[in-house]
Amino acid sequence: MYFFEWLFFEGRATADYDELARETEKRKKNGKELPPIHASQKVSETIYDNMSLYTHTNTYIDVRTPNDEKRGLITLIAGGAGAAFTFMLMISLYFAGIHYLALFVGTEERLSILDYFILGVTPAIPTVSLYYYVKYVLPYLRLEAFTARRLIVRFNRITRKVYLLRPKHLGGVVALDWDTAEVCIDPNMSELDGVGGFVMLGWNKETNSVRDADGNLKDDFEITMVGKPTRNGSELLAFWEYIRRYMEEGPEAAPKPQKLIGKFPWPWRSFMAVWQLDSRFFKTPQLWIFVLVYSLLLPLITIHAIGHWISLLLCYEPKFPRIIEDAGKDTK
Repeated sequence: MYFFEWLFFEGRATADYDELARETEKRKKNGKELPPIHASQKVSETIYDNMSLYTHTNTYIDVRTPNDEKRGLITLIAGGAGAAFTFMLMISLYFAGIHYLALFVGTEERLSILDYFILGVTPAIPTVSLYYYVKYVLPYLRLEAFTARRLIVRFNRITRKVYLLRPKHLGGVVALDWDTAEVCIDPNMSELDGVGGFVMLGWNKETNSVRDADGNLKDDFEITMVGKPTRNGSELLAFWEYIRRYMEEGPEAAPKPQKLIGKFPWPWRSFMAVWQLDSRFFKTPQLWIFVLVYSLLLPLITIHAIGHWISLLLCYEPKFPRIIEDAGKDTK
């Protein structure tokens, strides 16, 4: 679900960038906030793909964002309410149509005036409900349905650009300079600090690094989150080191993973996304308690997985514009 991306995009329009910059600088001076590191700075001796890659070529890698699994519940609740209102409207129109048609054709006994009035007014109830639903609820449903199936961050080592593939209501497609990227990550973090962590990249407005899909400069700043949440600090640092080495040293330094993330919405992938237990829980006796707890919650997990799968089916598979797809490729 794209809740954090949506909050960031909606809040950016009203944010005072200069005030944010001053506040951030003040926090850095007071030691309350770690300064970001440069994208080319080495952070680990090991590399790890973090099972976060969609594509790996000699030109670019496509990487997922952290919140891919967090979807389904809004589809079940908000989507179910919308489906209920639509069903109520169709049923009320159906019965009203049957009785009003019978009134003119004369094929059945006439109802009272009150009955015909109720038949005429009843469709107004789900109609008004749908109006407010579309106005106030549908924007939240679009956080995980009727939108792009996934957000993708592309690192192109030839053009030395980072491309963000997002729907328009989340900021749209932009091209960013790799060399001006700042990484919000602590090279000296503890193992505990990396639990559930992910890489965050930022581009300041002063660097003039933000461009739209057509290459036009935007007077703006950008932030993006990269990768699946990690299990510890070592994994997080090794994951960023994998991306850094790919961009700085080439694909030989960050070889293609044995398994890339598939994009087809198979139902069992939705179940595994909601299940969220990997093989280490089965190999470590102390962690078997989580397996037992999840087994007891299996009915709820299954319902959530169904909502997850439905949300994927209600979305479209996004694609980069042709100009970005061809960027850095040999044109001979």
